[in-house]
Amino acid sequence: MLLLHGAEFLSRERDVRALFRTTAEFATRYLEGRFGLLFSVRFVQAEACCALIGCCVADGTETHWDEVTVPQGLLPMDQLLQDCMRTDQGYTLESLGQEWRLAFAIGEFGAARWVLEIHTPRKPSLRRCQALSLFLRCFENQHRQWEHTNLDTLTRLLNRKTFDDDFDRLILAAEAAEQANREAGDRRDSSHHFPAHPCWLGVVDIDHFKRINDNYGHLFGDEVLLRVADLMRQSFRSQDKLFRFGGEEFVIMLRNVPEDNVCDTFDRFRQAVEHYDFPQVGRVTCSVGYSRIDPQIGPAELLGRADEALYFSKDHGRNQVNGFDDLVMSGLLQLKAPPEVEVNAAEMNQADIDELFG
Repeated sequence: MLLLHGAEFLSRERDVRALFRTTAEFATRYLEGRFGLLFSVRFVQAEACCALIGCCVADGTETHWDEVTVPQGLLPMDQLLQDCMRTDQGYTLESLGQEWRLAFAIGEFGAARWVLEIHTPRKPSLRRCQALSLFLRCFENQHRQWEHTNLDTLTRLLNRKTFDDDFDRLILAAEAAEQANREAGDRRDSSHHFPAHPCWLGVVDIDHFKRINDNYGHLFGDEVLLRVADLMRQSFRSQDKLFRFGGEEFVIMLRNVPEDNVCDTFDRFRQAVEHYDFPQVGRVTCSVGYSRIDPQIGPAELLGRADEALYFSKDHGRNQVNGFDDLVMSGLLQLKAPPEVEVNAAEMNQADIDELFG
């Protein structure tokens, strides 16, 4: 019954990280495990490597999920994890003294995309292992449906269709961060307060992409898009949202990044593109513009600010990163009033305007 309940939960999940959490928690509870580790699998030069997605720790009847939020390199897979990917049954187990360690491959035979490792004090029966393998197929099917709906077919980044919902959540996160900092500032003793940092929106455009398509053909143009998408995944954190917005334009959403670090964060990605040797094409560069998320400003204007910073980067030599606020502060861009403010100002007399703007 527990796995049926878990399968029902999976069928309702629309967030990919919630899929990972739900799967790990129900699997760990079903095998009465102490903890479970969920890994993504990558093949590097035909060698299987893994990266930790998160850890589920069981405490009696409760389970706690800790997601990995800091980028980590790929790790070699030990023998048990490798063996589970090579068996027809899709799982392996070994005894560790008073404990059993199990590994379940999730995905096609020989090409698993995830591995779930569970540590439990009791050796599970064959029936329970088979039942859990079937439950993990439900996760795989649900994840495949999520990908079909939410991912760009070429780059496998988030697609344009998912942008609006994620942008709304980013604005809410920025608002929550500002509120948390205000409340901490109102307290007498805020010495132990760790500030919630701002949220950011970045726009990336590959420089001279039309020239790449014209000179080398669309096949190599698509290859450039694929490699740039891979460099984005390597340069940003797992919780950052990465979109292919259309053509050669990409969008990045960052949460909880200090203002002093955000330019370096985007520039690290720009340098990764600049120094990468693209097949046949060779050197490729990109331009980046970004803006801080202000909850008081509408989504269209926030995206417009990041676009303005991007256009500045492209108009002033390309292959550079610029922030909208920095450009305004330095006088290189002018802060425009929203259209409704301009209309209202036009209807006022000069005295009203002087009073409004001091």
